[in-house]
Amino acid sequence: MKYKNDITLTVQRGRMLVFEKTGVYPEFLIFYSRGHRRTWRLKLKSEPQQGVLKINGITVFKYFFNGSGCTIQSVINDVVDEEWRINGIMMRMVD
Repeated sequence: MKYKNDITLTVQRGRMLVFEKTGVYPEFLIFYSRGHRRTWRLKLKSEPQQGVLKINGITVFKYFFNGSGCTIQSVINDVVDEEWRINGIMMRMVD
């Protein structure tokens, strides 16, 4: 696959407005692919969490996230093509 291993992951925690309303800091998974010029922002609802990353309604990646890492699978024509782990997950705190 042309864009294999170009995905980065940031776990974002925070947003004061939401915290003031709910008393809970929301967490988000932010995936970025430079090759696809695309960012996906997904609410982290539970750990572990799995899901799909789509472009124009077509699944291009599947992800499997737990607190210690994330595995990505590239998908072509609804078939898993390759699988790898994201190295170096960044954590971002937002106020």
